[in-house]
Amino acid sequence: LGDALGSVIVVVNALVFYSYWTPCPKDGPCINLCIDDHCAENITQMSARMNATELEKIPIAGPCWVLYLDPALCLIMVCILLYTTYPLLKESALILLQTVPKQIDIRSLNEKLRKLEEVEAVHELHVWQLAGSRIIGTAHIKCKDPETYMKVAKNIKEIFHDEGIHATTIQPEFAIVDSDVGFEAVGKCEFPCRTQCALKQCCGAAEKTTAK
Repeated sequence: LGDALGSVIVVVNALVFYSYWTPCPKDGPCINLCIDDHCAENITQMSARMNATELEKIPIAGPCWVLYLDPALCLIMVCILLYTTYPLLKESALILLQTVPKQIDIRSLNEKLRKLEEVEAVHELHVWQLAGSRIIGTAHIKCKDPETYMKVAKNIKEIFHDEGIHATTIQPEFAIVDSDVGFEAVGKCEFPCRTQCALKQCCGAAEKTTAK
């Protein structure tokens, strides 16, 4: 877009300058109204020494607005480029920050996974955009046993695909059976994150709640 606008500005500026600008001749006097005050004083002094007939014969350079056309068009081009670049810059920054893509409802996705009958709990659900339209998803899914997980694995993949997440990594977890309390802490994450990020993650909250 920048190259196209730059080419258009060059062509337009050249055509306008060629069509409207009247240059001073190489030899002889010339009145140029687009010069600084010092030269304008010289023109005034020169005009005082000539009569009206001689002044009419002196060519006048201009018009002056042609000289401002190029910088004005350049400023317009800069504004257009900033306007069109900002959304791309913002999108790139969000990708680098690994935020959840705006088209993904992480709460709705979490609820759909939890509603599956064979799923005991969902932990560490993360969704981010790698590049372009490639969206990555990871999650810890807790089931009763490996056999139950294999039955529900296909449904889990389909839910991710329906949300537009086609590159997924699922970490299966299995409930720990205790003879006294049955399934022990079903909501507890079996693979909690490390201490430096525990307070920011769902597993950290679960561990803290369980400890209380």
